Amino acid sequence: MAAEPAPKLALSPFWEELTGPDFIKALKAADGLCILPMGSVEKFGPSGPMGTNLIMARAIAEQAARREYAIIFPAYYVAQTADVANHQGTISYSADLQFQMLRETVSEMARNGCRKILLSNGHSSNMGLIQWFIQSNMALPQPYQVYAAYPASPRFSPPTPETLKLPAVMQPSHPDADGHGGEERIALLMAVRPDLMHPERGHDEPAEKEGAVHLPVPHGVLIGTARYIEAPTSYIGDASGATAKRGKALLDYATDRLVQILQALKADQRSAKDLQDFAEQRRHPR
Repeated sequence: MAAEPAPKLALSPFWEELTGPDFIKALKAADGLCILPMGSVEKFGPSGPMGTNLIMARAIAEQAARREYAIIFPAYYVAQTADVANHQGTISYSADLQFQMLRETVSEMARNGCRKILLSNGHSSNMGLIQWFIQSNMALPQPYQVYAAYPASPRFSPPTPETLKLPAVMQPSHPDADGHGGEERIALLMAVRPDLMHPERGHDEPAEKEGAVHLPVPHGVLIGTARYIEAPTSYIGDASGATAKRGKALLDYATDRLVQILQALKADQRSAKDLQDFAEQRRHPR
């Protein structure tokens, strides 16, 4: 089941689809707010394409931007995938390049008029990179604001009464179904690009249950080979029960959350002043 066609806008939300004159109009319509959907290209079990996270991140951004207008940067897949680079098809760049690409991309967005830039993440392993990047901006404050969010999954949303009591349609078909390449992400993509999804192949590769394989180090100790040990095929869960109905509910949830974020960022008048105040105190510590 394909998603319902989105309402047509006078201006496309996609940066690459705008003409020069329309880009100027789009910046005004967006109030200077631009979205950088961050995905990845990596093996995603037997059911999802390599670009699952990238396609999902851009789909959520598009749905949200059609309700609360913002400009969406072109496809960005410079992601932290070092721990799954042993799987064919995964695109993995060095850590230095990941950081530099993010810095250069955000700088280019700002140079072109984006005053507020939201890193809308769709790949959990990017979170360390994003946090490092945002913290680094504290040392060299710029005349633009950078924000980050991970609207893609209720599992990574703040634990509120709403996220703790998700409706039945958003729940997995069985407790161990979700995970990397599992039911949740495959279902969401079935609501966006059903032509690319193969839940019927959900049992074509061996999968682990999330948390079933124990690492050779104490709980809480980080180890680089954790994903290699926990998921030898990079497949956790069971995608065979994925449905477009669940995917549509997950997509709507993520879209609603991103719309609320966009509205809040447009209203944010404090962050720029706080950053300048911090920079001044950093130069002259109290």
